[in-house]
Amino acid sequence: MTTPSSEALRTADTPTTVTGLRTADDSGLVATAYPEPRLSWSLTSDRPDVLQHAYEVQVATDRSFSGAVSGGEVESDVVTDHPWPAEPLRSRDVRYWRVRVRTDLGWTAWSEPARVEAALLDDIDWTARPVHVPSDRDRSSPGPVPLLRREFGLPAEPVSARLYVTSLGVHRAAINGRTVSDDLLEPGWTSYPNRLLYATYDVTGLLVPGPNTVSAAVGDGWYRGHLTWHKKRNVYGDTSALLAQLEVTLADGSTVTVVTDDQWRGGYGDVLAADLYDGCERDLRREPLGWRLPGFDDSSWEQAAALPLPTGLTQRAHPPVRVVQVIRPERRTLPDGTIAVDAGENITGWLRLRINGPAGSTVTVKHAEVLDGDGRLLTSILRGARATDQYTLSGGPAELEPDFTFHGFRYAEIDASPGVTVERVEVAVVASDLPRIGEFHCSDKRVNALYANVVRSQRGNFLAVPTDCPQRDERLGWTGDIMAFAPTACATFDSRSFLDSWLTDLAIEQRPDGAVPLVIPDVDLGELPPMDLPFAGTAAGWGDAATVVPAALFAAYGQLSLLDRHYAAMRAWVEFTAGRLDEDGTWSGNAQLGDWLDPAAPPEDPARATTDSAYVATAFVAHSARLLADAARALGHAADAERYAALHRRTAESAWRKWGDHARTTQTGCALALEFGIAPAAERAAVGEALAALVRAHGGRIATGFLGTPFVLPALTSTGHTTEAYQLLLNTECPGWLYQVERGATTMWERWDAIRPDGTIDTEKAGTMLSFNHYAYGAVAAWLNQSVAGLRAAAPGYRTIEIAPRPGGTLTSAGASIATPYGTASVAWSISGGTLTVNADLPPGTSGRFLPPEGWRSVQAVGGLGSGSHRLVLRPGTGS
Repeated sequence: MTTPSSEALRTADTPTTVTGLRTADDSGLVATAYPEPRLSWSLTSDRPDVLQHAYEVQVATDRSFSGAVSGGEVESDVVTDHPWPAEPLRSRDVRYWRVRVRTDLGWTAWSEPARVEAALLDDIDWTARPVHVPSDRDRSSPGPVPLLRREFGLPAEPVSARLYVTSLGVHRAAINGRTVSDDLLEPGWTSYPNRLLYATYDVTGLLVPGPNTVSAAVGDGWYRGHLTWHKKRNVYGDTSALLAQLEVTLADGSTVTVVTDDQWRGGYGDVLAADLYDGCERDLRREPLGWRLPGFDDSSWEQAAALPLPTGLTQRAHPPVRVVQVIRPERRTLPDGTIAVDAGENITGWLRLRINGPAGSTVTVKHAEVLDGDGRLLTSILRGARATDQYTLSGGPAELEPDFTFHGFRYAEIDASPGVTVERVEVAVVASDLPRIGEFHCSDKRVNALYANVVRSQRGNFLAVPTDCPQRDERLGWTGDIMAFAPTACATFDSRSFLDSWLTDLAIEQRPDGAVPLVIPDVDLGELPPMDLPFAGTAAGWGDAATVVPAALFAAYGQLSLLDRHYAAMRAWVEFTAGRLDEDGTWSGNAQLGDWLDPAAPPEDPARATTDSAYVATAFVAHSARLLADAARALGHAADAERYAALHRRTAESAWRKWGDHARTTQTGCALALEFGIAPAAERAAVGEALAALVRAHGGRIATGFLGTPFVLPALTSTGHTTEAYQLLLNTECPGWLYQVERGATTMWERWDAIRPDGTIDTEKAGTMLSFNHYAYGAVAAWLNQSVAGLRAAAPGYRTIEIAPRPGGTLTSAGASIATPYGTASVAWSISGGTLTVNADLPPGTSGRFLPPEGWRSVQAVGGLGSGSHRLVLRPGTGS
């Protein structure tokens, strides 16, 4: 770094402004989890061709920046993931930081300052201990949700207050009867024995001089509620507990600290049971009136008991689960009096009801994704999940919604006792509240519906962890699903901090030999079906989430620190797979899940795909080795880069030598050969033609499972077979993406043929592994963005943007936009009167290049693209 020269200080880029100051902590909480926050910003400008050449960051203890610490001038053309230039934060520290950048015109003005506050960064800062209700311990089935409370006094006006809170379970905390936030199912699901997240809230406005009460209800959640189709309980512990530390500064400068300890009191209320799979049971007559307020008589409640401080306390750094949408559904009354509800789309959440009825009357709400042949809820495919909410009324009007559960459903049925009036029904949609950053549209409304289905499936399954499905007795963080979907996820919602957290647990759960469990957080799945070969406790394509997900995050968000943080887990996985290679250089000695749910696989054996699972496994070894080599190169690990690039070459050669002929016979075989660098350069054209021929021979129907689907359209496009790519996309026969759309899908299905052409559901043929909200096949949306619309990151974080639309099929227009770390980038094209018009917008700080589609030539000369707006006109022909 250098100090800006006096000449540089005299020049100024006044049209450009530094905005959007942010750290890597996306929690939205008042404090940060990081002692040395990574810093990012954006640029806005009303002039084109803006590039950052350098920056300077200042850090100060107040907004005046007197005595500020400066990092000096740092040469850099990226706006994301810069180091903290001052001393590391200590617990509770508050600092202000600002930045200015140097462009080709000189220095911008200083940005507006941003505030950063440190959370509790060391265990020694916690004087609180988790507390629980003794009678609630060691339950073997769901039971009443414990309530915990503590009254305390404040002798003066509070001027600042922080509540640091988490639980063993999931909790709902309040002060003086007012909830501390709208966050739900806190603290989410992590590898609890090693990492427990907490949140920091500014609760100053909830406190008053005099008596106050802090309280919480603590549900079972993932900690000790049902998990997996075996419905295991108490996986992490035999009691739920609350850990809370309230620190208050008063107007006279004194402080008051209230912590969870044996001074708290515990009892029970109206929630008789709450389970993520089974639902919630409430009896409103049992609610202790005023228990969250000062003055409540808790003398009959139990004295709380304390537990040791958990290991790995870390503040959550990603967005919480919240209600993200409220839908007013259609409702009708069935002949038997049941109220049938249709949300209009498949969602994750619950029903909110406003009812009126006599005391002791009941309301029962059941949920399902689809209806059976009689028009009633099809619940058999939920397997062991009851997905039922039950309420007993206390008399009079009431607002009803469940606690500490969620359901995956489009349809619901409400069964109420005689005399009960259901006055209002709403659908509360819940998800981890990730910002939406991507959009896609085109001239075909069916493709637009497909894209909307992808978005809904991501939203419905990104709930605390990236799950496979939100409805049945599973809802696990399957590694193979997110491996397939990660590039799409990163272009639809801002998934960086959410998946960064999940990868942290992946590294924790990774076996000493580098194997990655099938689900993260790791839960014992019990015995798997008999296999012909030994099972290694992991599977190719699933464990490769360790490499694919960090690579996707780096490509989308450009944060080297994130890549570095997960590099060890990436390397350990690749070393594990390399160690499984046989003498012929292939991974052939272990059972695999393979191209899971290949449409040609027997319904009862979804791993028996048409593409040899050992070939698929070996191809993924090569793929991950190449991703690791790329990561090593980006991080400056030259020796590793060379080592793993060589591993990729050797493994690719071995795979091709053994399965080259076989690979040409299936869509997945060809796609992996092309996209993973398995096919030699001299063979690429022939393999591309083989893939195109398979598509044509199959009438445009897809023939890939979970592992092949993300790569089949890119493989066709990269080898010049755009016609066949669009044939696959626009096919309406089963199996195919638009087949699902035309059968009324509003989310992505687990099986291509989940609903038969006649509209019926073959639950017997498919067994009960039949989800209508599974995002894996939604990986197609990455291709919609990158090839149909033509918006692609050509450098990490979209520092360089490639505009490369590939029109085809019956589409006459398409477009996409992504809120990149630099700002919003967009492209839109249309064909009219033999002219292709492309409009592109690149945010300040980026540059781009235009790659015209085959068969079109630019009317004007097109060189490199700078930031700003561009209009490109093309006519049929070749050349630029």
